[in-house]
Amino acid sequence: MTPINCQQCGGLTQFRIQPDGLFKCHECGDPLDRRDIDLDGSEVWAVDAEGMLGYVTDPAVSLAEMAEAVEEYLDSPDSTYGQLASLEKHRSALIAFLDARAVGIKAPAAYTSAQVYDAVNEGADVVNDYLDLGEPESDAINLALNAAIACLEKPGISFEEMVENNYSVDTPDEIRSWWGWGK
Repeated sequence: MTPINCQQCGGLTQFRIQPDGLFKCHECGDPLDRRDIDLDGSEVWAVDAEGMLGYVTDPAVSLAEMAEAVEEYLDSPDSTYGQLASLEKHRSALIAFLDARAVGIKAPAAYTSAQVYDAVNEGADVVNDYLDLGEPESDAINLALNAAIACLEKPGISFEEMVENNYSVDTPDEIRSWWGWGK
């Protein structure tokens, strides 16, 4: 874990968690506003067993880097610099992954988008088949299914964008007319 140090103390003292849940410099007592720290997308906040604030590489990033290193290794000719470099990349990513786990950051669920898509579709089929739902209800379930998959692929997607990407209708409002929805 890389500690986040107090700049008031010359960058030598770490911030630690306080009983109120806020972070203060262990030496001078300077409080830390979480808006003062800008982590890039590959890092996450962490607090170690002693209450020290820091950051680690996101385990999802580490897992992706390890998978990429394995692919690079397999694509390299035997006994080459490329294989050695990919082994080092894998080792570094594994160390970052273990560092994150050591401070309690959980590993992400290891499902691909395709696996999630298949499971959600199968779940919708199970509900539709068991309950013997009519077409309006099945359409509503499939609408929610498509929205869930769209949100997985693009968090924050709008209803309009989801409809545009998944349905061949003139406007999203046309969906409201299918079964008298929205009346």
